[in-house]
Amino acid sequence: SLPPFADVAVVDDGSPPVGEILNLMARRNLLWRAVPKEAPDVALNVRIGSKEFPRKAAQNPESFALSVRRRLTDDKRSLRIFGSEVVLARLVRDAGHARLHLVNYGGRMIDGLRVRLLGSWGPGEATAFGQGRVAVEDLLSAEGATEFSLGLIGPYAIVDLTAAK
Repeated sequence: SLPPFADVAVVDDGSPPVGEILNLMARRNLLWRAVPKEAPDVALNVRIGSKEFPRKAAQNPESFALSVRRRLTDDKRSLRIFGSEVVLARLVRDAGHARLHLVNYGGRMIDGLRVRLLGSWGPGEATAFGQGRVAVEDLLSAEGATEFSLGLIGPYAIVDLTAAK
């Protein structure tokens, strides 16, 4: 019942590159949502054809997605994943709770995934498909963000966190 969280709003103009750009942004764990017009509640609005995001640049979706990431900056990303290039993440949250869905599409177990979430979050609980509970380790909150590691995870895991008080 938690609402999806996004750092980036992409104005969906129905043009062919938008779908591939969104796909590549998801693979880079950029939290986005498609919108009919610019949104006031995100860190970055992307409109293909604007001065910041010219239509010509969208002809290369790979470099376009990278330009979105650079413009957002790593400091403003609500979620960062370290230790794997084959984990997709989706964050749903409100002021007091966060739930992170992690999909490992690599076909192998991942050991030692590190996650960074903006905000101050308390100790979490993780559950992995086919494994049950997984330890949330090395929790550290500093400089406006919380980092933690997960032990061995397979194809899917959920991490629940509560805002630190």
